Amino acid sequence: MSFTQLRKLQLIELEILKEVARICNENGIEYFLDSGTALGAVRHKGFIPWDDDIDVGMTRENYNKFLKIAPEKLNKEFFLQTNQTDKQSPYIFAKVRKNNTVLMKWNKRNLDMHHGIYIDIFPYDNIPDDVKERAQYQKKCRKLYRLYLIRSIPDRSAPQENSIKWLVVAVIRRILYYMLKIIPFSFMEKWTNNMFQKYNTVQTEYLTCHMFSKVYFFKRNDLFPLREITFEDDTFLIVNNIEKYLTDIYGDYKQLPPKEKRVGHNHYKVQY
Repeated sequence: MSFTQLRKLQLIELEILKEVARICNENGIEYFLDSGTALGAVRHKGFIPWDDDIDVGMTRENYNKFLKIAPEKLNKEFFLQTNQTDKQSPYIFAKVRKNNTVLMKWNKRNLDMHHGIYIDIFPYDNIPDDVKERAQYQKKCRKLYRLYLIRSIPDRSAPQENSIKWLVVAVIRRILYYMLKIIPFSFMEKWTNNMFQKYNTVQTEYLTCHMFSKVYFFKRNDLFPLREITFEDDTFLIVNNIEKYLTDIYGDYKQLPPKEKRVGHNHYKVQY
């Protein structure tokens, strides 16, 4: 993807973010720039130059409120994608997509769903304060989430390669997918969601997003109260102790990665 194409994609994603922020601000919903988007806001005052997505976080309570009102409040240019609004969606979190655009991953190419350019909306859930209990719980959640992903998507996420190793892993993935088809998707979704929200009925000091690629946990007092930060040409909300948050995820977040790692995601198809 050329710089011009990447910038066009970023600006459409920024447009979606502004729409999400508008709805949240008008309806008392707390959101915050998440993971790489938060890193970009702090280190670059906008997108990481090679990044091609936007992530937003919300507590589960705010997330549920957003899901309830967004279908009515969103401008008609946009679409709230969940398992309820798009039956073929394999995600257990929400996306807000722009209609009449395409941003498609290779392993989603055969799924009959809305493939518009999007931003991700991730729920944060309570997790145990006890160290041992928390570790065991998060391990169970990660295992279940892997099963959920295999049950939801038949193809592996890595783009197709002409290698024996890639083919072997792809075949194994397909076999596991068809084996798990005996489990109704609705049951798998409910099982996973119930596991993720197990501790939301009690007040805990720690929260996490179960969809992260690695195990993280954050203190509530480090996340809240939220504060404002500049991202591109506007102001959005971010976690309170952003330095601690970014250090927990990225380590020395101020250090740029090597040039060979300054790349975005592999997209199968993009249309603006």
